[in-house]
Amino acid sequence: MKSFFIALWVSVFFLPGGFASDFVLIEEYKNVSSLAGIDKMGNIYSIENGVFRKHTASGETISYSKRSFGPVTFADISDPLNILVFFGDFGHVVMLDKNLAEKRSFNASDLMATDIPAKICFSSQNGFWVWYAGLFKLIRYNDRGMPEISGVDLSLEFPSLENITYMRESNEQLFIAANGVWVFDRHANFLYSLPDIPTENIQVTEQYIFSSEGQKMKVYDFFLRRENVFLLPETGVKSFFVTGDEIFLQTEVSLKKYRFTGNFH
Repeated sequence: MKSFFIALWVSVFFLPGGFASDFVLIEEYKNVSSLAGIDKMGNIYSIENGVFRKHTASGETISYSKRSFGPVTFADISDPLNILVFFGDFGHVVMLDKNLAEKRSFNASDLMATDIPAKICFSSQNGFWVWYAGLFKLIRYNDRGMPEISGVDLSLEFPSLENITYMRESNEQLFIAANGVWVFDRHANFLYSLPDIPTENIQVTEQYIFSSEGQKMKVYDFFLRRENVFLLPETGVKSFFVTGDEIFLQTEVSLKKYRFTGNFH
């Protein structure tokens, strides 16, 4: 993987108070076509044609797949030493180490006899959350696949959760994107909702919710209840990932890494 620096400055609009900041293009990755996330060490993860890949800073690419489980449909790299990989077609969950070697594997029937997982995400202390669409409930498992917290049936009170597009635990709260953002505590109790946030392309980090629509990215501080809007330096953004003052933008052509000279927050 070759890295190169291009001194390209792109103006940013829609900043509060009229202050302009810039995105500086740092690197372009031609061999990454479907971004899955970036870990704290700067390793890039992708899911391409059902295969999960880790692209290291040294240029090495490691791959993981399991044909008998079907294609990999999602990966959570919140903890790069305990990576969660999800085979959505059959509801299987696999835990990987930093080298993408299997640590534990759970068939859907290992977790629940009457339903298969629809969405998963990492949970603190190496566990994971599962959303069961058939049962309309949240269950948190430990790293041995044993249920620790089982929520109630949410179908009557929250029918909008039928179409969940994103799930992430942050600061001991669980954020679910489904026609707005729904927030639960670590015991699967509903706390509050944020109905006006776009949920097609979203990332939750600490107290901030990043979302993109077209060429605009919105940053919502759910603690201070305020929003900033930025104009991205790329069109046709399929997905993005924000880490610190850097943003990775996935387009049809390549993955590009930018540094933002202003403040996302």
